[in-house]
Amino acid sequence: MIKGIYFLLVSLALLSSCNSDTKKNDGFAKSSSDMSKQLAIPTKDGKVDTSKMAIITFEETTYDFGKIKEGDLVKHSFKFKNTGTKDLFLLYHKTTCGCTVPSFSKDPFRPGDTGEITIVFDSKGKKLSQNKKVKIFANTFPNMSTLTMKGYVIPKDK
Repeated sequence: MIKGIYFLLVSLALLSSCNSDTKKNDGFAKSSSDMSKQLAIPTKDGKVDTSKMAIITFEETTYDFGKIKEGDLVKHSFKFKNTGTKDLFLLYHKTTCGCTVPSFSKDPFRPGDTGEITIVFDSKGKKLSQNKKVKIFANTFPNMSTLTMKGYVIPKDK
């Protein structure tokens, strides 16, 4: 009996919380649809029309940090420019290892704007030749760019 009353109270609380203010939902839906317009891939004659998209152009996509000692940190900024006609949004990233950490602005980059993606490589526990890749996903076509940090880690003496 007590479980039944408890279930009824919880159900009523959940139902009343679902009747939230529609203005808040409309505002959220509007911003979501605005973003979906920014992320839409335009087509022309069934093919991707890159002339109406953001285009990320990197100065370089590979950085060779040379030789470092095990335990050293390497930090490098990959500079880019939005050479497209729409705002560029850097959405998320994937790395091959937790030792390689990127950081970048979530703000839009207007056509012509420049920016950078800073990557820090922690060589702790790493030895010899290293080739770490970071995949950056954006509202571009293709939607993924790969940045690489490579070099040689000299092992610590035991």
